[in-house]
Amino acid sequence: MKAKKLKKKVRSKKGLTLVEILIGVTIVVIVFASTLGAMVGGFTTTLYNADENRAAILNASLNEIIMNTLGKMNISDSAGADDVIMDIQSSNPTSSAIVAAVTASVPEAKYVPATVDGSGKPTVVFSENENYQYSLIPNVDLPMDNHSSPGSTYSVKGIQIKTRFASASGAIIYESFVPFMG
Repeated sequence: MKAKKLKKKVRSKKGLTLVEILIGVTIVVIVFASTLGAMVGGFTTTLYNADENRAAILNASLNEIIMNTLGKMNISDSAGADDVIMDIQSSNPTSSAIVAAVTASVPEAKYVPATVDGSGKPTVVFSENENYQYSLIPNVDLPMDNHSSPGSTYSVKGIQIKTRFASASGAIIYESFVPFMG
């Protein structure tokens, strides 16, 4: 008896209805769309992280080049710092030894001079069209904690470095500080 019922079901001409097919296709599309969205989001994040890592490496390279150049120039707070500051603030800062050293080592980096606004504060306006740009802001006094006397600080003179790296997700800005050391 069971064999007769099975044969009857197999011979049945009944198939899937249009509604069942549409529901199945809709479920497949929803699963595919959510998977695709996650993949695109992951890919975008991966690209941004790669850009951010490249910007961090270029910024670290810039710091190293400037520290080495200052070391070769034997610059300290008391000797020669004012000359370096005047050199960077001159009307032709690209002739500066520091800018020349960076240009020789990282040719894709474009130097953007800092300008002084009405309040006397240096500002930098980076171009949207350039991939990697940097600016040097001299004569910056950075307050540092005095570990030998807790609660007190002292000032260190040096060069603030601002870098801008163009990413697919927007600009990545880094700021760092290179002190004048003797």
